[in-house]
Amino acid sequence: MFRSWLKLADRCDVCGLDYRFAAPDDGPAFFSLCLVALPLIFVVVWIQVAFDPPLWVHLVTSAPIMAAGCILPLAPIKGWLVASQFVNRGTEAGTEGLWSKLHGDAEAGTDRED
Repeated sequence: MFRSWLKLADRCDVCGLDYRFAAPDDGPAFFSLCLVALPLIFVVVWIQVAFDPPLWVHLVTSAPIMAAGCILPLAPIKGWLVASQFVNRGTEAGTEGLWSKLHGDAEAGTDRED
């Protein structure tokens, strides 16, 4: 599905699915921040209030955990969003006619079979 870390391939190597329909944009970053960063912030604040560690402890522990916790799930979340767009036939509102003209489809929205 990916040709590099977060760059989608043009087509699936196995089934030949064209990934031009997929536009997850900032979705992976949003979900990563909401699902991972916000809970981790509460843990970091709790550690600060409960134990009052020096700043270097947060630099050594909290910062790498926050960075890894937000960056590592980006690819799986992007894959999930692309799969959701495919399953739900997600497109931007009002762009079906434009996509059909750009990609030479006979009818808008009929480029995929069930």
